[in-house]
Amino acid sequence: MSNKLILPLLAVVAFSFMSFHIVKAQREIPPQNPPLDPSRSPYNSTLAGAGIVEPRSENIAVGAHLPGIVTEVFVNVGDRVDKGTPLFQIDDRQQRAELAARQAQLDASIADLHRLQSMPRAEDLPVSAANVEKARADMKAQQDQMNRSEELFARKVTSAEDMVQRQQSFAAAKALLLQAEAEDTKLKSGAWVEDIAVARAQVERMKSQVQQTRVELDRLQVKAPISGAILKVDVRPGEFVGAPPGQELMVMGDVDVLHVRVDIDEQDLPRFRAGLSGRGFVRGDAQQPISLSFVRVEPYAQPKKSLTGSGTERVDTRVLQVIYAVEPIDRPLYVGQQIDVYLDAENP
Repeated sequence: MSNKLILPLLAVVAFSFMSFHIVKAQREIPPQNPPLDPSRSPYNSTLAGAGIVEPRSENIAVGAHLPGIVTEVFVNVGDRVDKGTPLFQIDDRQQRAELAARQAQLDASIADLHRLQSMPRAEDLPVSAANVEKARADMKAQQDQMNRSEELFARKVTSAEDMVQRQQSFAAAKALLLQAEAEDTKLKSGAWVEDIAVARAQVERMKSQVQQTRVELDRLQVKAPISGAILKVDVRPGEFVGAPPGQELMVMGDVDVLHVRVDIDEQDLPRFRAGLSGRGFVRGDAQQPISLSFVRVEPYAQPKKSLTGSGTERVDTRVLQVIYAVEPIDRPLYVGQQIDVYLDAENP
């Protein structure tokens, strides 16, 4: 008897359980308030867009001119620096050694140029004059011996061979005198103009090489391109940095005045006019609007990159970027922060 009641009882229990869940599933879920109220447009006719806070100078990605090992980083995130302030240093020992070698070569070439320009040396003039006098005296002695030999030959005391030998000795002594006088004149005239020109060109070449090495040394110390704040530091001492395009080692910008880069969808462009007034709301704060003033339009519609997460957004949508300046506010606003921007399309 009891076995026959088990199956009906199980069927009744299963049916009751199913009915309970069906009734529960059909209940209306009470509406829930969002954790944060979304921002709402303060204008009757609105152009809305997503904006990103950026410095007045835009984000400047600082890279390295030359590859190498970073030896020192001089700044930290949040520091304010002036234009030309060193940011970080790359190992420059090889360039410093090369600079010392080229500087020594420059000094040697300058000394050689001064040597040519200061010729003749005062110490060489007496020596040259003495050589001329010695050659003149030798010539006179040879001339006297030649005259005596000619007289003796006329009286047939000596041979013709001895007279010819004396004549040749006199001619050789005369040539030596001419050589000594020419060398003395050359010495007194100083260095050859062309030699000085070559030495001067060598000096200029070495100066250029020294300057080239100094430029390379200067390029190994990366400096701030503008006056502004350090927003991001992505380099540490001991790291190797290359010089590929787009390598972002530091980010800096002029944050004295913040700008908002607003994306206007191409569907809204027919209603957009330059100079529209606007207001923005920081994500998570829909109660305190931020006043925005028009700065400029970047007249190139480009594919949309800044996505807000809305299900209606499409990557293939093109947008026009409009720059607005943030009016002074009494609360912090950070570079890279997203802002909901509303433009007054009713009163351009």
